[in-house]
Amino acid sequence: LAAQEHGGARRALDLRRTAGELAERSQAEIVAEKHVRQAQDKIELDRVVEVVRTLPTQSKIVLFAVILLEKNGVHNINTGEVFNIYKRLCEEIDADVLTQRRVTDLISELDMLGIVNAVVVSKGRYGRTKEMGLSVPVEETEAVLLSDSRLGDIENAQPFVQARFDN
Repeated sequence: LAAQEHGGARRALDLRRTAGELAERSQAEIVAEKHVRQAQDKIELDRVVEVVRTLPTQSKIVLFAVILLEKNGVHNINTGEVFNIYKRLCEEIDADVLTQRRVTDLISELDMLGIVNAVVVSKGRYGRTKEMGLSVPVEETEAVLLSDSRLGDIENAQPFVQARFDN
């Protein structure tokens, strides 16, 4: 299974070790395929947690804005919506507000890291925007962000998320 995805020996050993630990915890006699699949999920989640944990504060605020929009049922989130929530979050926790261009760059970085999935969409005469959604589990990602003391009271921030009707 490890060879199918990446083929790396270290990854295979990590997968084997994690699958063995999961099998041992469930008191199984053998390491079954289900343990390997669970191990893959755990390793991927651990990778995501580590990446999110080590993000710069501004990137974490942008990511939290995306999470708030998703949790409020907004799909195909665009850059403008993220920027509006981001600004309000920065004001709530007394953080510097970056320009919309810089926030767009941070969204691109989150996309490259595999945390969000962003695509550029043409809106005709209204220009272009990035539409995005989370590529990682909401609850776990939110928990990692809220564990960062630099984000202060971001958990209690309730920026207004405006509902919109998609055409």
